[in-house]
Amino acid sequence: MMKQNVLKPKPKQPKQRKPLFAGLRKLLGFKVPGSAKTALETPKDIISGDIIDTPESSRLLNILIWLTALGFIYITNNYWAEQKIREINRREKILKEMRYEYISQKSKLMTMSRQSEVLQILKSKGYKENTEPLKVIKINKKELEQIKK
Repeated sequence: MMKQNVLKPKPKQPKQRKPLFAGLRKLLGFKVPGSAKTALETPKDIISGDIIDTPESSRLLNILIWLTALGFIYITNNYWAEQKIREINRREKILKEMRYEYISQKSKLMTMSRQSEVLQILKSKGYKENTEPLKVIKINKKELEQIKK
């Protein structure tokens, strides 16, 4: 009877390497023939352009064009949004300056409309202040009607 060596490890099976883009192929819904599977397995093949030789590349080309269009729209949208933000900031700055100008003009007007300031302006033009108290003239309705006629 022969003894089996129990302590001897079994030889390891090499790991089956899953293609890098297997999920993408499944997502896109097309089957890749055996000859084309090797072209899709490494990024090196994509960079070198070997992937374009496959018949399924037309589907990938459509997706690539779609992604390029989306990228272009995304970049354009970002550029447009930044322009609008710059314009909003510029207009806010102008509004702030106008608000300061409004406040300063309003305060100047309030100081100019004080009685003492008006009196000084009128004195410089030759007018004098009335020192006599105001007199009230009372008229009846009959007298008012006679004056109107």
